[in-house]
Amino acid sequence: MRGLEWIIAVVLVFIGLHCLTVSAVWMFNPESIRQYFITLFRICLWTGIPVIIAVIICLFIKKYNTSK
Repeated sequence: MRGLEWIIAVVLVFIGLHCLTVSAVWMFNPESIRQYFITLFRICLWTGIPVIIAVIICLFIKKYNTSK
């Protein structure tokens, strides 16, 4: 992928996270910017942890397969 394609992908992911966060904040406390950032942090944490675990597993598998 070229640089422009990466930028488009990152922007689309950011827009998706923003929409998800806004809808979650709208349910609880629509006037609070603090609640927005707390919810955004929680969403990023819940989506980031499985990605990090998957990357670590893939690195271990690659290292194990290349050592044979």
